Amino acid sequence: MVKHEDGTRSRGYKLATLRTLLDRTGLLTQMAMAAIQVHDRAVCRPVLTEAPVLRAGDLLLEDRGFIDGATLSALKRQRQVDVIIPLKANMLATQEAIQLAAMANKWQPHPARADQTIALVRGVEHRWTECAVPLNAWVIRFWNKKKKCTDPIVLITTDLQLRAPWIVRHYEERPEIEQDDEQMKSGGWQLKKLSSTRESEIVFYVLTVV
Repeated sequence: MVKHEDGTRSRGYKLATLRTLLDRTGLLTQMAMAAIQVHDRAVCRPVLTEAPVLRAGDLLLEDRGFIDGATLSALKRQRQVDVIIPLKANMLATQEAIQLAAMANKWQPHPARADQTIALVRGVEHRWTECAVPLNAWVIRFWNKKKKCTDPIVLITTDLQLRAPWIVRHYEERPEIEQDDEQMKSGGWQLKKLSSTRESEIVFYVLTVV
């Protein structure tokens, strides 16, 4: 149970899932559980660093909420698993990539969206002190309807062989995973309705359903 700043309380647990993409379908292949107080990254870190389902040569798609330079470096160095992840706007590596892309002015068409352009920026790891492996960045420019201006998104990868269209195509498979996750939480799985706080009952319920 956790207590919020407004005095209200929430009870529950954290469930981390790792999905393997088969074509465009996510197959649940690994999971971990922890108390609700534990940060998402702390729950996921053992899954990423120890899970046997991740093998050398795999490509991991992560959300920006899981930015962790140390884990990203360990995946590349120790497990030979590459990562694609979007950077947060306030990161120095993000700002560096945007500025270098603008200076080079070598924009390419987006492989799937005619109104967007992309640009490669090599070697932005020196602006991310927690990361100890080489990184390439892809800057995506799109028209922000709310702001009424052009906005950038920066994706980085440890796979230095990936070309522009492929890094974007790979990361666009993430919505399929998010769709699966939403169905798991609010669909027929009914994981949100579990009210027990006894660990053995939670583990039994989750394993039975999953």
